[in-house]
Amino acid sequence: MPEFSIVQIGLSRMFDSVDREVGDRIRQSKELLHLINTLLSQDEYKDSDILKIQKGYVFVSLYSSLEYCLTASVSNFLELLKSSPRKPMHYKNYLLCALLDSNFNAIRDCGKKTLWDKRVEFIDTLLSENQVVIDASVFPSDGINISDKQIRDVWKIFHIAGDCFPEGVNQLLLREIKEHRNAIAHGREKAKDIGSRYTVETLQQKEAIVEKLCLHIINGFKSAYTANDFLSSQIAV
Repeated sequence: MPEFSIVQIGLSRMFDSVDREVGDRIRQSKELLHLINTLLSQDEYKDSDILKIQKGYVFVSLYSSLEYCLTASVSNFLELLKSSPRKPMHYKNYLLCALLDSNFNAIRDCGKKTLWDKRVEFIDTLLSENQVVIDASVFPSDGINISDKQIRDVWKIFHIAGDCFPEGVNQLLLREIKEHRNAIAHGREKAKDIGSRYTVETLQQKEAIVEKLCLHIINGFKSAYTANDFLSSQIAV
């Protein structure tokens, strides 16, 4: 079987799993919205707390789709690079921030006595003719929940082509979803209070936007891998 076909099969399998898992999470949000609509059609539930609570938990469900999509896309992309590693200087500049994560950490965590030794080791690794050792668990994040900033950072570090937000995706919506999810998860606000502020129609619009963004993220990473956009422009494919 030609090498190109093997690569394509591996790519398909990797991202098919992300597609399926994201699809399951999106369906979870759709089912929740369907339940809310069903309750709305019954007079006894129109002004009930259970309806407001379910609307609040839509934000938790939407956030789960977004976080999984971004982190799994990064992880799968790194797994694909790990399957055919190259020497460090073959990769585009910002991608090295992720690929040499352990080296950066070694400099950050060392004491004064070994600081210059670690710097020398970093340069040796960077310019080495050996294949880079890739950790697929690395994710460029400041430890804060996923929002517009994390998506922009991922797009930059992994050199994904095009705009990180497709047309119609408002960055303020992502912050809204993150803040409501955190408020509920950490007990700052009740799901009922958040849910009472929104109509079902508004929540359906937000679900459609999150679904659109998730598909955009997956396709961005697929395209970057198939087009070898992770390689330095000086490297012949």
